[in-house]
Amino acid sequence: METNNYYEKDILYNLVTFLNTSSSEEMFYTICYNILTHIDEIPTINILDLAKMCYTSPATISRFCRHLKFANFAEFKNEVSDSLNMARNEIKLSGSSLVEAYQNPQSCIDLIYDTSIRSLQMSKENLRIEDVDRLCQILHDAKKIHFFGFQFNKIVASDFQIKLLKLGKLAYAFADRGDDAQRIELLDHDSLAIVLSSRARDLQMFSLVDAIKTRKSRVVLVTMNKDAKVIDKVDDAFVVDGMINDIFESSTSETTVIKTFLDLVYFRYGILYPRKG
Repeated sequence: METNNYYEKDILYNLVTFLNTSSSEEMFYTICYNILTHIDEIPTINILDLAKMCYTSPATISRFCRHLKFANFAEFKNEVSDSLNMARNEIKLSGSSLVEAYQNPQSCIDLIYDTSIRSLQMSKENLRIEDVDRLCQILHDAKKIHFFGFQFNKIVASDFQIKLLKLGKLAYAFADRGDDAQRIELLDHDSLAIVLSSRARDLQMFSLVDAIKTRKSRVVLVTMNKDAKVIDKVDDAFVVDGMINDIFESSTSETTVIKTFLDLVYFRYGILYPRKG
């Protein structure tokens, strides 16, 4: 089975999202719940033992893995193993900095908050209202709007979706449940695809943009990475200045910058195109 490689394979995030968006009465919910509650065992467990744990069959476990876009249970286990290895190395501080953070707990507060504050300040100082207005016009003129984001940017996209609805503009923003391909299939030549990605990693972005382009849709990128090569492939890009957090991998400080930028876009859109009635 072919995997949609334009989606970031963060299996831990996708499993948690699946759990949050599924009914507790579904068999796949039960499988997902048991996987997460025994996550450290998954890399070494066999499919028969997992099926027994979930009171289901190996065939159903295999269907669950395919639903999450994995060819089989073995591929799923390898992805879980890779994600757990990354999680064990989540904190990126060097030896001396880590010792300082341990010995001086107050420095942890300074380190995390100062990073976000400096990032937002940098964004504020370099932002041009002309660019904000240009994005507002693009949104206003679009017949159909679809948001694409990875990890925390999906939450940001959902928040902005609700804000646009309050201004009379309907947009799509989906929470993953393993059926991501449906998002691409909804696109057509009247669609505006807005991709939110603070780091805009090349392999991930190239595949996603190429997939969107096959639907003849317009692609707009919102990112903090001014050097992203994918900028040359999209129809328009909005680069929001800020600091890429290198303290720990799953920091949301970058997402905070993107969300604050979109809050500004929402505020400005409401001024330029007030809801009628």
